[in-house]
Amino acid sequence: MDVLRRSQSTMTPTGLTVENRAGAHTPFNSRRIHQTLTALTNDPTVVHRVESLTVAQLAGFDVVATGTIVATIAETLEQLGYAHMAQTYLKLNR
Repeated sequence: MDVLRRSQSTMTPTGLTVENRAGAHTPFNSRRIHQTLTALTNDPTVVHRVESLTVAQLAGFDVVATGTIVATIAETLEQLGYAHMAQTYLKLNR
């Protein structure tokens, strides 16, 4: 399963569930994205921009696969011009 669309009535990630590769479900925790990005860079502006954009993109789903989260973060880094950081991130999350 990749993702399920959330109803348009709520667009916050508070009810977002993450499905790992084994199929187990856990509540979404944006702090994990923050910690991962801080491990890549010490620039708080980059961390904030990427984290905010990623969470906003994920807010439209009820259930999201971990692979989709990884891809969304990598794509966001690329789109913002941080291609090298995106490649490093993908290597760490294989």
